[in-house]
Amino acid sequence: MTTYEDTTVALDDEGLTIKGYRWLGDERRIDYGSILGHEVFEMGLWSGKFRVVGIGFGRPRDWFSWSRSRTNKTTAISLDVGRLIRPTIVPDDPAGVDAILDTVTSRP
Repeated sequence: MTTYEDTTVALDDEGLTIKGYRWLGDERRIDYGSILGHEVFEMGLWSGKFRVVGIGFGRPRDWFSWSRSRTNKTTAISLDVGRLIRPTIVPDDPAGVDAILDTVTSRP
């Protein structure tokens, strides 16, 4: 059962799938148990809004997946998976994805 899905990310009962992780066509699967935390932030000129894919200057630890619509969006979510580089998603509904991640990654 899919909890949320758009052109860049899909969240289901087990984890999330980042579409176009390196380039259009490939995916990266992350189980919720691997997510240690997440950060919602506003994108700007130096913080990812105009990256095609990969890392950049303003937030060099964030890896942005392929997205044609990123320039039309303002909010991104960086996922802490316990590694130096953090997968970063730019969903169509960042508030909804943030709420889902708050629920499924909460620790007792």
